[in-house]
Amino acid sequence: MPFEIAVCDDSAIDRRQLIERIKKIKAYEPMLHFHEYEHGTALLEAMNQIRFSAIFLDVQMERIDGEKTAEEIRKIDNDVILVFNTGYAEPSPHSFEVQPYRYMKKNMNNEEQERYIMDVLEKMVQSETVPVLLVKCEGKKLYLRPNDIVYIEKCNKTTRAYISESAAKKHQVDVNQEFRISDKLEKLYHILEPYGFGYPHDSYIINFEYILGCTDKEFTLEGYENISFRFARSKAVEFKKQLQRFWNSKLEEIRRK
Repeated sequence: MPFEIAVCDDSAIDRRQLIERIKKIKAYEPMLHFHEYEHGTALLEAMNQIRFSAIFLDVQMERIDGEKTAEEIRKIDNDVILVFNTGYAEPSPHSFEVQPYRYMKKNMNNEEQERYIMDVLEKMVQSETVPVLLVKCEGKKLYLRPNDIVYIEKCNKTTRAYISESAAKKHQVDVNQEFRISDKLEKLYHILEPYGFGYPHDSYIINFEYILGCTDKEFTLEGYENISFRFARSKAVEFKKQLQRFWNSKLEEIRRK
């Protein structure tokens, strides 16, 4: 599956030059699929259809400049690798609020630019090892990582995700909004199990990270303390074993530090 790379610049020449420079990194070139956009509005519209792995973004553009475009990008996807690529503009304090991974200058020498691009591609591949879930929220698309999610429950023929307060702040959404995922609960569990998720009941899966307390019959979750989550009898033994392994691994991490 290729990595989707967006290059947004109002200069067609600059777009093509950057793409050609990226393609010179031969180890990655076969894995990359490029998309060109001449302004931020077109890029943002495309993000409703495509989940990008990295975005190279000019700062000075018509219609909507790079910094404003980056703000809107972060409302959709807070984890995409974002790189400002500019000819003249110096980075402003505001530009770092959108968490760019790199700030490249178009007039960099070839060696320095190649080093920056290599860093971006390596970071991109490393980031993509963690699954990203597409959710719909009030007609918009949003991308969540496992640590954004407290629990997921069955909801009619789809599923509904419940996110943490920190995830809501990061993605600039209300934690009480409805976050729908089209995949079935069983499929989501197979995706998320390696990232600390358990399956205590046929109706929901939960992130062990957010468990506050646990008794023989039920447990509570951070941010959702008013809800008591019960174990299914058939799943209780395995779930508690998983939970104990999770806690043991956390203690081991603390000891190593």
